Amino acid sequence: MPAASFSSTARRGRRYPAVTVSTLFSLLFVLLSGCAALAPVNDDSTSTEPPVTQEEKEQSATTVAALFEEFYQSEIDGSPVLRSRLGYSGQFEWDDISAEAQEERTQRYQSLRSRLKAIREEALDYPQRWSYRILLNELEQRLLMVPFHSYDYAYSQLGGWHTEVVNVLVNNHPVSSIPDLHDYISRLKAIPGLFKRWEENIRAAAADGIIPPAFVYPAVKSSIRNIISGAPFTDSGESPLWRDFNNKLDQLNLYPANHELLQRKARSALLNQVGPAYRQLLAVIEEQEKQAPAHMAASDHAEGMRYYQLLLGQYSNSHLDAETLYQLGLTEVSRIQQQIRVLAPALGYTGPADAPMQSVFAALNKTDSHYPDTPQGRDEFIGFQKKRLHEIAARLPYYFTDLPATPVAIQLVEDYRAINSPIAFYEAPSADGQRPGIYYINPQRIKDLPRSRLPALLYHEALPGHHLQVATAQENDRLPDFRRILHYPAFSEGWALYAEKLAADIGAYKTPQERYGQLVMELWRAVRLVLDTGLNAKGWSREQALQYRLANTPFSRADSEAAINRYLVMPGQAVAYKMGELKIEKIRQRAEDELGRNFDPAAFHSALLANGAVPLDVLEDVMQQWADGQAKTATSRPDEPEANTAAPAPAAGNQ
Repeated sequence: MPAASFSSTARRGRRYPAVTVSTLFSLLFVLLSGCAALAPVNDDSTSTEPPVTQEEKEQSATTVAALFEEFYQSEIDGSPVLRSRLGYSGQFEWDDISAEAQEERTQRYQSLRSRLKAIREEALDYPQRWSYRILLNELEQRLLMVPFHSYDYAYSQLGGWHTEVVNVLVNNHPVSSIPDLHDYISRLKAIPGLFKRWEENIRAAAADGIIPPAFVYPAVKSSIRNIISGAPFTDSGESPLWRDFNNKLDQLNLYPANHELLQRKARSALLNQVGPAYRQLLAVIEEQEKQAPAHMAASDHAEGMRYYQLLLGQYSNSHLDAETLYQLGLTEVSRIQQQIRVLAPALGYTGPADAPMQSVFAALNKTDSHYPDTPQGRDEFIGFQKKRLHEIAARLPYYFTDLPATPVAIQLVEDYRAINSPIAFYEAPSADGQRPGIYYINPQRIKDLPRSRLPALLYHEALPGHHLQVATAQENDRLPDFRRILHYPAFSEGWALYAEKLAADIGAYKTPQERYGQLVMELWRAVRLVLDTGLNAKGWSREQALQYRLANTPFSRADSEAAINRYLVMPGQAVAYKMGELKIEKIRQRAEDELGRNFDPAAFHSALLANGAVPLDVLEDVMQQWADGQAKTATSRPDEPEANTAAPAPAAGNQ
């Protein structure tokens, strides 16, 4: 699919993460213009520590830079999959997932943490101080989760190594030469070794009582069978790996003899290594299915509540407990439902204003429509998304002062992983910009998505949501490389949810129906706070969770059951969206209150994204420094009449 980009925006000189990063930290300086100096985060007027000397500052800066580099280098050295995602060629193996490798990583994190803590934070200049806090937080969180390593299910209906190896080869393994194809074949041959170690981990977790619940298995087994169905495994159709290898082989236009030789080697690897490995894995999965519990929540595990609270802390970037998040969810659900009630008459609703929400949604669902589940319907679906993508891309320069050049494309999810995939998701571009960001749409779920929700979904996953945030960070050559490989769901998902609402300011919702779709998407994330905590901390049954979702949202029974299954196999993750969005809105409101007429939304948005994904407490400090800098700049200017700084009016249809 053609990709949307920002050709009207000047692009900074671009530097991509290199495998060798010895010169990286000479580039560390203040990321945001107009910043005033901040007091140390850990400032204590009663401290008996000696004052920071210039010598200590210089030594600390050098030491922390080396630790940043060490962490980044160890992460990419230890993960061929990560290197493939970043766009590095020459990858011919898989990650080491053995217990021994896990122990080595734990020891490395402990060593790094100790050496980081030996540095006084107040001896560092900004932005090194932010990077210091980010890395220390990351290490602390990883070490806290070590005792619960096996609690994360090795596989689920959402995926596992059985789909990951295919995704890496198909989407992340670049092929531009014969050696790249040899690496591809080497990776095929290495799948049995990876699966053997994976199966050892699966059995070890089972010995500790960690077995995925029963609803996981139909999707997992179906996915495995799809991967080894078709040529060269069976006579009907093409398997995804065989099709992908041949497509990449054909693109090289080799001599027939070389073409045939490489094809024969790939076929042999698929038949002799890949096929048997998947069949053995399927046997392991089928054996575990016999022991699978019907229902398993986070709190059902030994020390499950401690585990779940750690997850909530990580995903929400807060110290709030499950009950507090649950109550917050109820409040947000009520608030958004009231907004829907106010909008309902414009959508044709004529029922009682105080009718149960279930009745309101039932009436509004009748006014919504879907694209037909046909080839023509899929084409129309994609065409609509592409049109809206280009429309909003053209408007973004009015709402951001700095935009990335990396394009975003729209693609359908491949058949082999469609059954494991949500309606839509985003995959980041390669670090070198050769692979664009991808907004994936699941063709098997198009019939489940009403037209009213399509715009908000696009704005979340692509622009101004995930792609804008990720590409901005990747193109910022002033960020340390390790900052580009960390992921903070509360920030990234919070930004994407905020972006859905920002699209209303941009004028991207053209009808009351589309505005309703945006409110439904926000309600979806608010309900997650209730259901995730209800299921995993408050002892809710699946039926109780199901009835709550059916009563409070317009979603179908099938969609609701799938959502509940997700919260059970990925506990805590669902709270990230709302918690991040609420924090970003709070930060914006504070900046607006402090700056008054000098508040510039475009500058605010670009400053918010300039540092990449960060923990929310760091984000607060960064944006407070930005606001202080803006205020200082404003007060240094002579008094002048208030000007109209509003962006040019968007196209007609602004809601």
